[in-house]
Amino acid sequence: MPDPSFYAQQAAQQAQQQSQQASQQAHQQAMRAHQRAVDHAIRNGHRPPPAPSPGAYRGGRGGGLLSFLVLVAVVVVLAKDTALRDSILGSIQHLLARIQNG
Repeated sequence: MPDPSFYAQQAAQQAQQQSQQASQQAHQQAMRAHQRAVDHAIRNGHRPPPAPSPGAYRGGRGGGLLSFLVLVAVVVVLAKDTALRDSILGSIQHLLARIQNG
């Protein structure tokens, strides 16, 4: 039977890739919406709106990171290596505390 940590690593990499793709798509959508607003304003003789701030289209603070950490936590809890499980869960708790405290 393959090492459970291998499955955890594979799941974490897949979740990270999905999070990056979602972030890129959100960025592209925000940029297209901004460009449409600029074009509309110019056509109607108005001043174009300012560029969107980098966090304006992310859907909340740490949304992608938090879901990624939850996925990793579930996979690690199911792993059989207790030392690995305790180490990673401790790291996740530390990261979550830092996210919550800003």
